[in-house]
Amino acid sequence: MKTLGILGTIAFASTAVLAVAAPATAGERLTMKPKAGISFDVGTKRAVGYYLAEGGICNLTVLMADTGLNDEVKGAATRVSVPVIPKKAARIDTAEGKTLEFSCAPSAQAMTVNVLEKVALVAPKS
Repeated sequence: MKTLGILGTIAFASTAVLAVAAPATAGERLTMKPKAGISFDVGTKRAVGYYLAEGGICNLTVLMADTGLNDEVKGAATRVSVPVIPKKAARIDTAEGKTLEFSCAPSAQAMTVNVLEKVALVAPKS
């Protein structure tokens, strides 16, 4: 039974990868629906995400990997899974100074992905 779950996850992730990749720029907001994969580029990374609506919570899974020439994915992907409570947000930082902010709508009917630029502030010396 456990093998079937792993195979189902692999098949679902493969389906999500087939989605058209859209470049995600700072300030851009993308919308996700339950069980529908979304694929987008963040700098040199390709992100593929989906969520399952369970008990009114968005159970989010995101896979990120480096991309190379001709848009191929290089190396192993990093997988992050996190439950997101409605009207709350989960953030995933990238090494390139961007943050992916995932927000769950009431009753887990939709999720939004917002790409934020991380800006470091340095307090002036007195």
